[in-house]
Amino acid sequence: MPEPGPAVEPESEPLDLDEQVVAFCVASVRGWTHEAATMLAETPAIAGHSFATALLLGDAERVRAEIERDPGAATRADPATGWTPLHLVCASRWYRLDSGRTAGLAEAARLLLDAGADPNAPIGGTGRSPFACAAAAASSGTGNEAVIALLLDRGATVTVDDLYMTAFSEDGYRCLGLLLGHAAAVAPDMLHAAGQVLAAPVSAGSVDGVRLLLDAGVDPRHYADDDGEPASAVYAAVHAGCPAELIALFTEHGADPRQPGPDGHTPAWLATVRGRTDLAALLGTDEAAGVSDTARFAGACLSCDRDRATHLVASDPSLIDRMDPGERAALVQAAEAGDESAVALMLELGFPLTARRDDGATALHAAAYAGDAWMVRLLLDRGADIEALDGEWHSPPLDWAVVGSGQRPTTSPRPDWGATVRLLLGAGASTAEITLTPGHPKAPSAEVASLLRAHGVGPSGEDGADGDGGADRDGDGHGGADADGDGGRS
Repeated sequence: MPEPGPAVEPESEPLDLDEQVVAFCVASVRGWTHEAATMLAETPAIAGHSFATALLLGDAERVRAEIERDPGAATRADPATGWTPLHLVCASRWYRLDSGRTAGLAEAARLLLDAGADPNAPIGGTGRSPFACAAAAASSGTGNEAVIALLLDRGATVTVDDLYMTAFSEDGYRCLGLLLGHAAAVAPDMLHAAGQVLAAPVSAGSVDGVRLLLDAGVDPRHYADDDGEPASAVYAAVHAGCPAELIALFTEHGADPRQPGPDGHTPAWLATVRGRTDLAALLGTDEAAGVSDTARFAGACLSCDRDRATHLVASDPSLIDRMDPGERAALVQAAEAGDESAVALMLELGFPLTARRDDGATALHAAAYAGDAWMVRLLLDRGADIEALDGEWHSPPLDWAVVGSGQRPTTSPRPDWGATVRLLLGAGASTAEITLTPGHPKAPSAEVASLLRAHGVGPSGEDGADGDGGADRDGDGHGGADADGDGGRS
């Protein structure tokens, strides 16, 4: 699930043009591309309003004219935000909205650089540089290769954070390749220790991304998680559900296949618990590899190996009681995948409905987010707690279903968020603290928003709200804009 953020209340009064321009600028650099495009379509005057809008839209002729009229404009920072003109060009997502603006943005950047703009100047003396803004923009979709290549040519400094951001790009790693080539020439030692960058392709299960980084000299023995904390590369890859080929790449490049994860368990234990029989030869399945009998039991259940699972529990009835939370979480994994046979087997053999995965989600949370009404009904019929709160966002299953309807994960083979929400509402799920916020970045589907409105949900608790909005709970639920301007990775 994505990181939550604050709800944004709808405006009660129409914005004047200056206010619309401010909102447009924020949307254009935060990656809220739909909102930015809608604003410009509804108010075309935004385009010609200011130097800032010319920069964001890649209007190179207007940028050239402004620099000729006022040379200092090329480097003058906004007194309120500290952003320079080059920051705006580099952070703009308009190359994604309109490919015809890509060349204009690159030309605007060239004009600013020729006039003295610094690609490494931080915002307000402490924040992101223009180059870091360009790298961050790449993290939420595709990057502006032309701008990134130009900045590198003009002396931009590549940091580990920049590599990390571009490693999330959906452009076939072209921008990451540009940065790696530059870093290999000027800072090979930095690349060697840039293990955190590997976390990006690992989160996507990308063999190509991992191979690109390893070939560039990134050492998996320096692997770090998203927070920069040292971690086991192999364990992280198993945890992310990566293919065996990716995990083999790590071991071939020196990663320790038995280095434990944050829970103290080995990669082999995690692979066993998750039913990853394809990793048995690579990681091992015996006690020497850290695999316990309780792990083998959980894995057998998840793999729907009824004979093995029943044999294990018959041989040792204490297995259920001895399972640790990570092993019990196999129930949550099966529910998320819509595997009714595995869930039914686990419940039959004694898995508790209160089992939670590491973010505190129960099986009902996972099934609700996946939009699996069949699984939700099964769990409710077995007594699952409809108001249980997860451990990270403190939200009940209904909230997860609402957010899932907008984000549409693909874990269930039969997703139907409308049916899921109707089922939860019919079973008595509370809507008392849910609000619908128009224009929310994590809005539910139109169908689900309509269902919620029919149950009295509206902005700030008001009834009968118009417009499809994001669902939020106590102002800090699942919805929310990304505060760092990096596109809000999931």
